[in-house]
Amino acid sequence: MEKSRFRIRFFVCAVCLCICLPPGCSRGEAQSEKEDIPVIYIGITGNSGMYQNLERVNTELEKQFMKKLGVRVRLVNTGLDSADNYYKNRRLGVDILGMYYSAFCSGVQKNLLLDIKDYLDTAPALQAVLDEKAAPQDLGCSGVYGVPKPISDLHSNGAILNRACVEKYGFDVSCVRQAEDLEPFFEVIRSSEPDMVPWALEKSRNAVLERQPIADLLDGCLSGIMYEDNQPAVCNIYETKAYEEQVKLAKRWQERGYLAGDILTCIENGKNMVLAGEAFAAECVVKPDETQYDESIYGDKMIIVPFENRPVLDTEDDWIYVWGISVDTAYPKEAVEALNLLYCDPEILNIVLYGVEGTDYVVGEDGRFHYPAQDVAAEKGYTNTAKWKFNTLKAGVWEGMSLDLQEDFARFADSAVYSSAYGFWLDEKELTVDLAKLRQIVNEYTPWLETGLCDTDSYLEEFRQKLKEAGSERLVEEVQRQLDDWKMSEKE
Repeated sequence: MEKSRFRIRFFVCAVCLCICLPPGCSRGEAQSEKEDIPVIYIGITGNSGMYQNLERVNTELEKQFMKKLGVRVRLVNTGLDSADNYYKNRRLGVDILGMYYSAFCSGVQKNLLLDIKDYLDTAPALQAVLDEKAAPQDLGCSGVYGVPKPISDLHSNGAILNRACVEKYGFDVSCVRQAEDLEPFFEVIRSSEPDMVPWALEKSRNAVLERQPIADLLDGCLSGIMYEDNQPAVCNIYETKAYEEQVKLAKRWQERGYLAGDILTCIENGKNMVLAGEAFAAECVVKPDETQYDESIYGDKMIIVPFENRPVLDTEDDWIYVWGISVDTAYPKEAVEALNLLYCDPEILNIVLYGVEGTDYVVGEDGRFHYPAQDVAAEKGYTNTAKWKFNTLKAGVWEGMSLDLQEDFARFADSAVYSSAYGFWLDEKELTVDLAKLRQIVNEYTPWLETGLCDTDSYLEEFRQKLKEAGSERLVEEVQRQLDDWKMSEKE
């Protein structure tokens, strides 16, 4: 009886196996064929829209990469705050990872990143970016361990305003040239809309004006070259008139009630607060790709007003975010080729940035993208909140955006003021000053000064004195010496 039951179970299993396999293919052959195809995983940060709909995007992404490279490529959501966590990425099996510059330097020095130099012959888009940007800092390792994101972070700012309020009160936004010009609007909002914050911080714990740097900060602390004259004279930026004016503006706005009372603890970013009607205005990035996209998607709720400042570019703006390959990857050649397409292929970029055509967006007769329905944009669509890390200029454009976006951006970039120290990297190992101690002082004082939550005059004086006692004057001299030596070597 027992043997009879065994035969029956064996027969049923055999029939099921035959039914599940495609005609002419054994189970071993099917598994072998799947295992022979390399799978490359790309780490990407995201929000709930990406979590919900990533699988359908990955299905489409795999199809495109199979057609173009013969490999399977999938996105892995690494979470909002873990893009720089190499060890978490390794646990997730990530092959291609993006990281901020400090994490990139650490990854190189710890031998965590692949040297891709020998693979660049088959990655022309990556080589083109490397040729265009400033040379990377000498990290003591020969080779190429990362490629900066395609679009440099040129600093140029403006304000995002709540459209309903602008129209309700008839504000003439054409008169706005700088942040101070918004103050008459703030007075109206403060008195007429008591539940609305006149000015929200762009991001949690940022300065009142975060996107308007006054100097190229060469040591990541206090030594910089002022953009207003752009001469190669290094100074302590916290002792300049320009910095004093910024913190006094923050103090004035704090005293007049233009800023939220929980300004240092609020976790919501300014853009979301403006769109939700919780704030009238917030600072924003002004670049053709980002500005045109936001106006296309949110133009019914907000207005973007650029300030008059010319965009500025320094060395670190080229390298603020870097893409690299994990040294643990099983497929180095295929990973580099996949990263190359991520820099230049419109079909790949459209999937990564905007999702699946026909589901997450549709293409109109003029070639521009739009949502198939409003609820797709609001709830059901794929959302990539990290577009700035990718080559948006190679991807499709949305309704209301220019079909000549690349030319628009080229003109914008051509108007930029380059720092006179562009291409220079400070060698911190040569410094005799305790840079960590100075940074600690900066981190202690600047949040209060730059949001107006202190007695500005006395606090600024105390701040400057603390920096001097910790060696700020000697630090400026040593940074100037390195910059002068670099300038001389550039002339030779």
